[in-house]
Amino acid sequence: MTAEGVRAGKWLEQDLEKSGRADADINLVVLQGTARSSAQVGRSKGFEEVAKQHPNWHILARQDAEFTTARGKEVMEHYLKSFDRIDVLVSQNDDMTFGAMEAMDEAGVTYGKDGQVTVISFDSVKKALEMVRDGKINADIECSPLLGPYVDRLIKKLEAGESVPRSNPVDEKVFTQENVARYLPDRRY
Repeated sequence: MTAEGVRAGKWLEQDLEKSGRADADINLVVLQGTARSSAQVGRSKGFEEVAKQHPNWHILARQDAEFTTARGKEVMEHYLKSFDRIDVLVSQNDDMTFGAMEAMDEAGVTYGKDGQVTVISFDSVKKALEMVRDGKINADIECSPLLGPYVDRLIKKLEAGESVPRSNPVDEKVFTQENVARYLPDRRY
């Protein structure tokens, strides 16, 4: 989960560089997952490791939105009323992102490609990847639920007496408009 947060931060660095805003003041808000969950802790830690390297990134607020669409909408409504300018939304799962997008739609705030707010989401469910394709979500950081084959291989190696590394990171992607089309047809979740 920490690596996912780092990937989100690195993607934002590259995106700001490409758009010529690397040195601009950037106001961010964060929809965090359920407090103290492994996803919330790891994604927060990883993203903030990158954010600390950028004194021009201003995290205006972080609030638990419980990994739900309803709470994501509620917290984003609060953010939109509280802050004059939000440049980036970091939403720690797709369901919260869907709610935040509803709140922005209702407030007349544009987001995504060419919008006022850059949207970074996590999990990469098929519905969210369709929104990446359509330019509504700028980047979606994958959290694969398909870990069975990885675990099965490790178990078989251990049963055969082989040693395995203590840490076995799973290959996960950062989906953007540039790459998402090739993955959508086979997306099962």
